[in-house]
Amino acid sequence: MLKTYYLDSNKLSKQIRGIIVLYGITGVIALIAIFITQRMSDNPNTPWLAITVIPVLIAFVASRSIHQRKELWEHYSLTLEEASLVQSQPNSPDTKIALVSVTGIEETKDGLYLSSNQGNRVFGIPRQLRDEDYEELRLMLGNLIEKKDQSPTSFE
Repeated sequence: MLKTYYLDSNKLSKQIRGIIVLYGITGVIALIAIFITQRMSDNPNTPWLAITVIPVLIAFVASRSIHQRKELWEHYSLTLEEASLVQSQPNSPDTKIALVSVTGIEETKDGLYLSSNQGNRVFGIPRQLRDEDYEELRLMLGNLIEKKDQSPTSFE
């Protein structure tokens, strides 16, 4: 069985909106802090450099963040192979986990985290996958863990 899952393109706009809100609020707070600092120091000179540079820097960082998020959405993939899950992301090596080594699942607001013999939360499955794909993986992994819990252990 070979199936590849991708991030839901409809959920990208929510991510971008969150980035814009975050950096917009940060910019407003920075400008308010400059204004308050200026008034408290009794300095008659207006800090034009800070007033212009800070919004430009915040806009630059926000645009880089949006670009990185779009790149992630375009190049992310999660592949279910016969015996493993393989996660591919831009600028990162592929991450692979054998299904037989999965010992537990934790579901959070961000998605699923798989535990194995090496530790907890060793592999993440983002909630930004298409809803039906996320649900399919959640059920499949839940069934896998349930079968492991029910299978008798042999001591030889």
